[in-house]
Amino acid sequence: MAGRLDKKNIVLSGGTRGMGEAQVRGMVREGAHVVFGGRDRAAGAAIEADLGGGAHYRPLDVTSASDWKAIVDFAASRFGQIDGLVNNAGVGATHALTEISDEAWADIIAVNQTGVFFGMREGARAMLETGGGSIVNVASPAGTKAHSMLVPYSAAKAAVIGMSRAAAKELAPHGIRVNTMIPGFFATRLLTETTNSQALERGAQLTPLGRVAQPDESVGAMLYLLSDESSFVTGTQIVVDGGYTA
Repeated sequence: MAGRLDKKNIVLSGGTRGMGEAQVRGMVREGAHVVFGGRDRAAGAAIEADLGGGAHYRPLDVTSASDWKAIVDFAASRFGQIDGLVNNAGVGATHALTEISDEAWADIIAVNQTGVFFGMREGARAMLETGGGSIVNVASPAGTKAHSMLVPYSAAKAAVIGMSRAAAKELAPHGIRVNTMIPGFFATRLLTETTNSQALERGAQLTPLGRVAQPDESVGAMLYLLSDESSFVTGTQIVVDGGYTA
């Protein structure tokens, strides 16, 4: 029986841990060939070895336009075309507005916003050559809901939503769909690193379903957006947050 992503070729950033790793594994289970990037070479190599021929790891610094071109070119060369691209990589940290350093601001914007732009641009260029595809950008409730101590992170994630909608309009005539997934509180290192050691407990308290999500719970929405099931869906956001922003 064919999987939901049978024979589709996907490029994904931030695939060496957390939701990204869960998504890589889920895509391979559903028949996709996945080229995934990240900075953790040891973790990437281990995931690749575990998944056999279904996944291929490539080092990727999402703030580097040349790294993005290299990973997309690798996937296109190996598989002939790219059917999906996922901008999953992200960093976060809490900062008081009056104490944010220029360096901290630049780093958060570079990874969370400029990195997404580079990924979309390279993915779209490849898809234009082969007749279409699906781009999914991972944003955050911080892009739609006010959060103190998160000015740079909120700015970047709001930009991701805006860029995605604009790109969806521009690329629709070419058969390229662009959507955003907005995950809520997930039990990943990003959550605890962005906030503090009580982040999981606090996230559960703020979520109407009464708990934080596990990384695997992000996979279903991602598979939907990359698959032909969502062939008439573009320019929108799918929220996976247990009711947090309801």
